Amino acid sequence: MLEHHVVPLSRTTSLVPWAMAHDGRSFFGSVYSPAFSGVARISATAKQMTRIRAFPDPNNDQAGGAFDGRWLVWKEYHGFKNLDDFTVWAWDSRTGQMSQVGTSKPAPGGGFWESPWRDSDVRDGIATWVQGAGPNEVTEVHVYDLRAGSDRVIRTGHAQGSFLLAGHLVAWPESPSRGARTKMYAASTLARIPVPVPRALRGLRGVSGLAADGRRIAYPDGPYKSLWWASSLRSNPQKIVTARGLDHIDNSVQIGGRYIGFGMQPRLFVADIKTRRYLEITGHGGYTEVDRTSLLVTYAKSSKALDAPARMAFVPLRDLPPLPACR
Repeated sequence: MLEHHVVPLSRTTSLVPWAMAHDGRSFFGSVYSPAFSGVARISATAKQMTRIRAFPDPNNDQAGGAFDGRWLVWKEYHGFKNLDDFTVWAWDSRTGQMSQVGTSKPAPGGGFWESPWRDSDVRDGIATWVQGAGPNEVTEVHVYDLRAGSDRVIRTGHAQGSFLLAGHLVAWPESPSRGARTKMYAASTLARIPVPVPRALRGLRGVSGLAADGRRIAYPDGPYKSLWWASSLRSNPQKIVTARGLDHIDNSVQIGGRYIGFGMQPRLFVADIKTRRYLEITGHGGYTEVDRTSLLVTYAKSSKALDAPARMAFVPLRDLPPLPACR
């Protein structure tokens, strides 16, 4: 394992971004190169990276997670085809301390219990994730206090991926019974008890691909034909984009303050909710990461080579050209 080693980026380095650093100049992601493969902090301005943790198996491991300004928390997946085998890691950017905070549960007879797809989330020193815990798609919602080093399961049922909201809340979609459409549930991360679901989430049924920045949410509807947004947790969601014809809103929706990144593949867009305008970034595929200050675009590979680095653009939002009015 190599930790906190700052090195320049090489032309042979392949990057998979998955979390913004909220400083207007860097992001976190998975790195693959002959010299190092693992989780790193990448400076878009200095074109260098800080190594955080090397993958045990560079050929098969991948990662995804979130950063709250101090703590980076991620799932390290052991395999590209099966996301049920993972460990959860936390890195304190102030002290450099790293620790394993969770791991998937082995199932009898080999393998691991089936877990829902969603990376871990972190906010104000609290992390959350959902993992398989038994047969018939039974799962656990974990809430981990990074300062105290304590983990607690606050829900056992059929929960899907959990995420954190302002006001010390954790929320997740869950099927009341196996195969039923999901509805939203919430709990206090302090008292670790159920609480009323915020208005913005209360009416959601069968929704996946929801993005949240703590105070706002955005998501495609169940059929992936429209994009919805709530400007606060106390407001009702509003439809802001409708996909026409064969187009569909994909599940890569990202939200950062007044900005939303989304795709109708192969087209990518960024929208400014305050001005109700949007901009098409590319018509050739990819995905976005966005926060209050910056937009990161990872373009689809133009080369057929498996090891070809993806093209990326890191853009301060203040440098975006004027967005045209939405039709």
